[in-house]
Amino acid sequence: MIALVWSLIGLQLLVVGLYAYRRTRLRHRGVPAAAHPVGRTAIVLVAVCAAPLPALLTIDAPVAAWGLWGVGYTAAALVLAFADASRDIPSRMSTGTA
Repeated sequence: MIALVWSLIGLQLLVVGLYAYRRTRLRHRGVPAAAHPVGRTAIVLVAVCAAPLPALLTIDAPVAAWGLWGVGYTAAALVLAFADASRDIPSRMSTGTA
């Protein structure tokens, strides 16, 4: 069961990292925020962050597992906040400044 916890936490951190990278690349390319709604991002991030929780609660998980889960959850919240805030800020490509 502990291997399941670690693999779910690893998946959580991987997905959050990929979404952060994707959002940053879209922002730098000047893709309009309306083309990539935040709603899908929120659903995926909440689902992937909630997945390790039942496994963490059912076993006597080590403190490191709880800590990494918390780091992943906080990172997901920051990625979601960045995605939401970047909808209101015009990109460099659309303003004409480089």
